Amino acid sequence: MRIAFFSQRVPYPPNRGDKITTYNEVAFLARRHEVEIFCMGDGPEDLEYAEALRAKVGRVHVEPTSPLAGRLRILCSLLNGKPFTLEYFGSTRLKRAFAARHAEQRFDVALVYSSSMAQFVEDTGDLGRVMQFADLDSLKWAQYARHSRGPLRWLYAREARRLLEYERHIARSSAHSLVCTHQELGDLNRLIPGAPASCVANGVDLEYFQPQPDVPKLRGNLVFTGVMDYRPNVDAVRWFARDILPRIQETVPAASFTICGARPSREVLALASLKGVEVTGRVEDVRPYLARAQAGVVPLRMARGIQNKLLEAMAMGLACVITPETAAGLEPAAVPAIRIGRTAAELAAAAVELLQDPEQAARLGSEARRKVAELYRWDTQLAKLERILEAARR
Repeated sequence: MRIAFFSQRVPYPPNRGDKITTYNEVAFLARRHEVEIFCMGDGPEDLEYAEALRAKVGRVHVEPTSPLAGRLRILCSLLNGKPFTLEYFGSTRLKRAFAARHAEQRFDVALVYSSSMAQFVEDTGDLGRVMQFADLDSLKWAQYARHSRGPLRWLYAREARRLLEYERHIARSSAHSLVCTHQELGDLNRLIPGAPASCVANGVDLEYFQPQPDVPKLRGNLVFTGVMDYRPNVDAVRWFARDILPRIQETVPAASFTICGARPSREVLALASLKGVEVTGRVEDVRPYLARAQAGVVPLRMARGIQNKLLEAMAMGLACVITPETAAGLEPAAVPAIRIGRTAAELAAAAVELLQDPEQAARLGSEARRKVAELYRWDTQLAKLERILEAARR
């Protein structure tokens, strides 16, 4: 097949949620098919990654995003009624580049990752399209609205409504829609009844993320990984550092919290002044930080879909303490391999239990590794994706 692949960031390297998924999809499909990528470039670094990706798959069309221009287009969306997600990622040049390539050599099918990129194939009626929502972004904006006040609450609620209208349009005009959890599939079937849809879960690289028993544990250490200018991650680590970690330290004075991830916001950097909190910023490899920790924590209060950070920690054999919002994306069979707390007190108690009982933490970590190996292998999930693309081609 000739596949046109659309993503809102360069799908390389696999170092954050959406890039982990898109890179693995591109790498899998490129083994047997011709894949051409059309994407936005998230800053100068992303443009450099495009060059590395070209060496792997060939043609990559990337259009740089401008945060300033994007914000101006968001203001325009308040007047024209469009979702500001579409305005922010809009690009006449990328749309023309795709149209020219499709006219030149005709693609068999388009795989579109995220609703923001669907605008580039809307006018191509002769092309089979698979819409990969991963999760419904309209529900994410609704979550943001519930956790905001004042004008932001109104703005986010407006985006949730407008984007849902657009998601309904693109789901019903696509050959198939994809989400990454059964919870999301239930939401899609409820909100967009009648649209053909399936669940293709994320995976984890089980060879890269392996237990490292020879690495000494840092006593009392808890770790969180992720891109640290992403609002749900910022909210999670601030809550943990300010409200949960002090409760843990009352019982385990040596308890520490490592926040490991690129682009830490000012709010995140400020947490380094708190007792026991380390903010690493960008690191070349998160595995040493996962390996040395006694437990992982994923205390998200705003979450959609499955969390790659959780799968990676579980694959490393790390016992994890998470919220119900984080757990909602897991296969039910994986839930016994983690500890769940709803409140600050419940999360602190679960963490203290693991820190005080290393043998229990080790058993739980081993079970976590076994569950992700059973449920989240990339090849198993992506074989489903390949079959869906074959059925959608025209």
